[in-house]
Amino acid sequence: MKKNEIIIIIGLLAVSLIGIAAFYLINKTDSPLSVRVTRQGEVIGIFPLSEDRTEIFTDATGFNTLEISDGTAKMVEADCPDHICVKTYPISSPGETIVCLPHKLVVEVITGDS
Repeated sequence: MKKNEIIIIIGLLAVSLIGIAAFYLINKTDSPLSVRVTRQGEVIGIFPLSEDRTEIFTDATGFNTLEISDGTAKMVEADCPDHICVKTYPISSPGETIVCLPHKLVVEVITGDS
């Protein structure tokens, strides 16, 4: 490898690392985090991420079971056909979401309790 290529690669790595660090610093918050659950845009529950709990959401189309533990939220069970919401990784940072399209359910991490 030429010296110029190595300098370019190191420069690109540095820019990438600075971008990642800036993203985390901008999104860092000291406010308590909560999970807001909405169905068809209507808020049906807000729960603090700091309190472990299990919530079951049901309607005419089916059910979803949300588990909040160790500062994360995860959909652990649902009767939707594809189970994409159950396969989604646990969420814990503001803006992260879990969506169940068949049940029109959205779980989102928010700052505060509103």
